[in-house]
Amino acid sequence: MRTLGIIGYSIVCALLLTLFSQIQDMLKYLFSLGALYTGIQFFRRYDTKGPRIAFVIVSVVLFFVFSIAYAMYLYIKTGEIPNPV
Repeated sequence: MRTLGIIGYSIVCALLLTLFSQIQDMLKYLFSLGALYTGIQFFRRYDTKGPRIAFVIVSVVLFFVFSIAYAMYLYIKTGEIPNPV
């Protein structure tokens, strides 16, 4: 059950960070605060080093996966490579 919790929190945090990196409006900071809040809730629930390290690693890996998937989606939709900002 702990593994599902780590994966669930990591997916939510990675999605929020992906939205933070892709949106160019003031709304992007709400996603940043959401990711911070998710991390705080995870660290409250799991107080040992192992799950915390796993959460950070899985969140970073999923952030890159989601960012690449979103860039591929934009490329398919528009035919242009998205500009990194």
